[in-house]
Amino acid sequence: MKSIPKIKILSGINGAASAFVILFAVAGVIFANKNFLSVNSINNLLRKASTDGGILALGMTFVMLIGYIDLSVGSVMALSGVLAAMACRVSPLLGIAAGLIAGLACGFMNGVIVAKMSISPFVATLATMLGLRGIIYIITNKKSVSVSDAIFTTIGNASVSRISLSVFILFFLVLLCMHIGRNTRFGMAIYAVGGNEEAARMMGLNVDRIKISAYMMCGLFSGIGGVLLTSRLSAAQAVAGENWETTVIACAALGGIKLSGGEGRFLGTFFGMLIVSIIKTIFNYAGNINTWWQNIIMGVLLMAAITAQSDIFKKLGHN
Repeated sequence: MKSIPKIKILSGINGAASAFVILFAVAGVIFANKNFLSVNSINNLLRKASTDGGILALGMTFVMLIGYIDLSVGSVMALSGVLAAMACRVSPLLGIAAGLIAGLACGFMNGVIVAKMSISPFVATLATMLGLRGIIYIITNKKSVSVSDAIFTTIGNASVSRISLSVFILFFLVLLCMHIGRNTRFGMAIYAVGGNEEAARMMGLNVDRIKISAYMMCGLFSGIGGVLLTSRLSAAQAVAGENWETTVIACAALGGIKLSGGEGRFLGTFFGMLIVSIIKTIFNYAGNINTWWQNIIMGVLLMAAITAQSDIFKKLGHN
């Protein structure tokens, strides 16, 4: 059974990091004539990761670590972007605040419904996803909301030493999440609740409050994602974030976040979002490959990641 331990190596952070390095190296060789390894190309890769669901994946990680899920992240992001664009007509700071507060409020609502009303996270957040999307369509008439404020649009388009500001924001948020997960009581609490909810209650933890807080973090990060996307596009799109929940969950799962909760690291989610981003980038560079293959590849990778998390393979890996 010498091959079994390899399954364990291919799971979690090590597996995600290894997969990204392999994909990056292969793409670097195949697309060497297109300067894939240039600073601009790498910057675009990281920028895509930050604005195309990566930040939402960090928020989703908080919820997945307690063993739950949030299907409303795309709708929350879109609503935050729309409200930010509208408030930006008064002040760019008000626009940013409106987007973040909207995300927090939606996260709080999801958390209360799930924790206090004991409604299934799948059903609760699915209802939120559909409801918020309807609200967005009504207030925008399904049209984009343009943003003309130069200060606001600078956030998503400015660069520092040829690296986009949004990339620096992503790195900061990753480091912040890693700190929260490793060095704070809240971080330890979400792992405890995800690992064994009843044991967490016996330890004296306020489980309902932790659940609500996890959903609020998810909502906040969706709000940040909405503000950044609106800033980058100079407009808030009513259809922004549609079907992104699957990509966001995939980023976290590919990074080793266990769907049943209690296991995984934010650094793993970071590598998971890089894997998703580089797959999309490879297809963009290839140009002549049917983009539907992206879904097939993502499905295979996601199934492999989830399979590697299964208790059967973990037991075999210890033999």
